[in-house]
Amino acid sequence: MSIVVRNSDLNEETLAALNKLVDVDISATVAFKLMRIIKEITSIVDDKNKMEQRVINKHAEKDEEGNVLIVKDDNGNAGGVNIKDMDAFSADMANLMGIENEIGYEKINFEDLNLQTARVKDLIRLEFLFS
Repeated sequence: MSIVVRNSDLNEETLAALNKLVDVDISATVAFKLMRIIKEITSIVDDKNKMEQRVINKHAEKDEEGNVLIVKDDNGNAGGVNIKDMDAFSADMANLMGIENEIGYEKINFEDLNLQTARVKDLIRLEFLFS
């Protein structure tokens, strides 16, 4: 059964948790499979981040020249953007986050990792990966 993961479950913390598994002493077969999965997930996260930025740019307030207006805090630091139509923005982001990605590898048997210790929050982020 291939791995299916929603965009909403993929972010930089997911990649960090995956990369921690790379340092674990595991069989060559599982290590190779894990490296291939990490490459695919990295590509998906990069594409998702680009699309998030496009959605933000689409819905952000812009100046006369079409550039996104950056909101600054009281100290003059960049703090984000104003969204013109929050409902439309939320709908576009929900659609993006709801996309399911299929990765053409079977799930990893958790026992094959022979983990001595693991952080619960890392395992929760990677739940989609294990059978």
